[in-house]
Amino acid sequence: MPTNLHTHDLILRLKKIQAEQNLTPQKIEEMLDAAGYHVSLNSIRKVFSDGSEDLHFRFHDTLQPISRVLLGIYGDDKGDSEVDALHAAIRVKDELIEKLEREILEMRTESHRKNDFLMKQIALKDERIDKLMARVDVLIKQIEALVAKLP
Repeated sequence: MPTNLHTHDLILRLKKIQAEQNLTPQKIEEMLDAAGYHVSLNSIRKVFSDGSEDLHFRFHDTLQPISRVLLGIYGDDKGDSEVDALHAAIRVKDELIEKLEREILEMRTESHRKNDFLMKQIALKDERIDKLMARVDVLIKQIEALVAKLP
């Protein structure tokens, strides 16, 4: 997730593009929908409101889709090497985030599998202990019966 400084700069850049292109929040929402993203109109309005660069937004759900559409991060290169480098860095970070999310999911799945196995082992051990305790109870009763028969 970007730092506050990166988010601040990104929102300022998005606002600049919005002003230059004379884009309304509704037009941005239409552009997002056309690109296959869903960001609520209310969220779009918040991103472009005064002072929003100092607010916290969910990067993956709000800022990333808007950035992809307005900055053309995944579109054609504009020939600006600095922008291209930033786009490449964002792509690399997005790929890393997706990889880490997959790894977390795999680790969580493996953890659940191990936990299920251990719970079954505990249940088997508990069952075995219960059987052994029942056998001990039978043996104690037999010993008590034998002791009672002694003169």
